[in-house]
Amino acid sequence: MFHINSLVLHATARIHHVENFTGPLSIKTVMQGEAFWRTSAGVFGLGPDEFLICNAGDVYSIAIDSPTPVTTCCVFFATGFVERIALDATTPVDAALDDPERDAPALEFLSRLHSGPLTWRVQSLAERCRAESQPSSFEEDFLEIAHDMLHLYGEIQERIARIPAARLSTRKELFRRIERAREYMRYAGRNVSLTESARVAGLSPYHFHRAFSAAHQTTPHAYLTRLRLEIAKERIANGALIADAADGAGFSNPPSFTRLFRLHYGMSPTQFRKIG
Repeated sequence: MFHINSLVLHATARIHHVENFTGPLSIKTVMQGEAFWRTSAGVFGLGPDEFLICNAGDVYSIAIDSPTPVTTCCVFFATGFVERIALDATTPVDAALDDPERDAPALEFLSRLHSGPLTWRVQSLAERCRAESQPSSFEEDFLEIAHDMLHLYGEIQERIARIPAARLSTRKELFRRIERAREYMRYAGRNVSLTESARVAGLSPYHFHRAFSAAHQTTPHAYLTRLRLEIAKERIANGALIADAADGAGFSNPPSFTRLFRLHYGMSPTQFRKIG
C-alpha cells in the first residue's frame, strides 16, 4: 500500500519501535506526548507545532517509550505525488500537454524539521479520518497538503538566496550547516551559546551568525529566545507553574521572563494562564 496510494496513519501507543524503515515522502507529527525519529540528519523529538518531513527513500527509525499514551499522525504520499504537483505548478499547461511524462524536480532541503500551520492541516485530516475512513475531501486534502509543502519549499529557496555567498553551491552548503545548528537549538531547548551553535554547524561564530541572520532574518539569539518562550508558553498552557515553566525553558530571571513574554505575546504569563 505504501508508495502506491497516499494515506494517513493515526495511532496511539505507549511503546512502539520501528528500525530502519525506508518509506515514501512523508510528514510526521505528534498530537499528544513525545515521539522520536532518527534519520541521517539526526534525532528529532517533535513538539505540538512541529513536523518532520522525510523524503522518499530516506531511512529512518521511530521510538516511543512512554508511561502515558503518545498519539502520532503521519501522512504518506504515493510515489511522485508531490513532485508531480511541483512540476505542474511551475510549468505552463502547454508543457503538460506536450510532454506529460517530463521529469519532476527534486525538492531539496524539505527533508528536515519544520514548524508552522502544516502541522494543523495534517492533524485535522487525522481527526476527520477517525470518524470516516476516507472523508469526501480526502483527495483534495492531499493536494492542499502538497501545495503547502511547495509553499514551504519556496520559502526555503528564498532563505538560501539571502545567504551572502556568490556561488549557489556555497549558499546551499552554508544553509545545510545552519539548519543542522537550528535543529540542535530546538532539540537542546535551552540557552545554547553562539559558539556552541557555530561548532555544531562547523562554522566560525562570525560566519554562522552572518549566514543564519541572513537566511532567517533574525539573529540566532533572537531565534533561540523565541523558541524558549514558545516552550515556556506551552508548559504554562499545560498547567505548569509559571516559575517552573520559565526555569525549564532556561529563564532564570522571572522579571526578565515576564517582560519578554509580554513583548512577544502582548500579555503577561499570568494573563495568558487565565485565558488559557
